[in-house]
Amino acid sequence: MELLGQLINEAEKLAKKTSDGHISMLKFTTGWKVFLGTPNLDTGEERESINEMKSFSTLEQALNDFVKNPTSIWSQQ
Repeated sequence: MELLGQLINEAEKLAKKTSDGHISMLKFTTGWKVFLGTPNLDTGEERESINEMKSFSTLEQALNDFVKNPTSIWSQQ
């Protein structure tokens, strides 16, 4: 299996163990962000928290960092 697929599988396992399976992978002009949870972007409540998260130029880099240091949308508030 390719590295990206392995990282996604690891991220999914972490999400199932810690956040009822919820994980978000978002791509912005500034880069990729991966974290546990599902942000409420309708109200904008988590926008600042997401903005403060570290960005990565590739999804692979973001997932690699996430697997090593899982981050939650709720721990950013």
